[in-house]
Amino acid sequence: IVSSLPAPYAFKSVESALKSGYNVVDATSLTGEDPRPLDKFAKDNNVYAVLYAGVAPGMTHVLSGALYRELGGLDKLEIYCGGMPLDPTGKPLLTNITWSPIGFLGIYARKSRMVVDSKVIYKDPLEETGLIEFPEEGVYEYLLSDGLRSLLFNFKDVPHMAEYSLRWKGHIEQMKLIRELGFLSKEYIEIGGCRIRPIEFTASIIEKVLSRDPRDKVLTMVKGYRNEDHAMYYNIEKYDESSGLTAMQRTTGFNLSRLAKMAYEDDMPRKIGVNYPEEYGLIEDLFNIYLRNMDEVGIKIKRVP
Repeated sequence: IVSSLPAPYAFKSVESALKSGYNVVDATSLTGEDPRPLDKFAKDNNVYAVLYAGVAPGMTHVLSGALYRELGGLDKLEIYCGGMPLDPTGKPLLTNITWSPIGFLGIYARKSRMVVDSKVIYKDPLEETGLIEFPEEGVYEYLLSDGLRSLLFNFKDVPHMAEYSLRWKGHIEQMKLIRELGFLSKEYIEIGGCRIRPIEFTASIIEKVLSRDPRDKVLTMVKGYRNEDHAMYYNIEKYDESSGLTAMQRTTGFNLSRLAKMAYEDDMPRKIGVNYPEEYGLIEDLFNIYLRNMDEVGIKIKRVP
């Protein structure tokens, strides 16, 4: 089974598939659940799962594993990834929606995890922000997002780790206002005799308004530091006019399909149990296969230096 269901259904769908004896490659970012119990279900039924097979987490984790291997471990890991319009001019919130609107809003509505001095801490994403230069593209805002996921337990020896979402400059201040007005609340309110959650109402509105122009780009950058050494991988994807595929569709869909292809061809860390994307980067042969597969579908991943 190759799946990319909405986040609220992802964990239970993967669990059900494994319990039913199916191999699974899943793209969806599980919404905070601990994925490790899934390993038992896979082993009990002699099947495998490849989790977090999208772009972030997914591609970002593969590249994190590669940097860990190449630098001989990491002192610090920084992940930056964001989908945004090619041109933000005239767009509310300076963005567009090319993926799940409820998933998009969820980034701002909950605290996110990062690792500081080897401790997992929770921080407000709109308070952990800044500016960063992205190769070939310029300066963007970033805010903390909860995308470390399996790295929290697979890279426990890395004392500093964080994942950030990239946005056009000016977006964060607009989102602070949206949140302060209560539009991201998950508590029910009553309007005209109907009970609704503001975040679901907001998701419905922004999907209608912000999905009109699908022309987008996805910027992905993973930076690793070890003693005096540092390196990074990055990828730039833009809306494909010829096919009509968005950059988000390309990065998420092709990453999912390439990892599914590798699983079908037995190119994965283990044949039984749960596989995590960072493990593909930790194994040089698998990483090279991954890079070739991505290159074949036009996803070019660059390394600096």
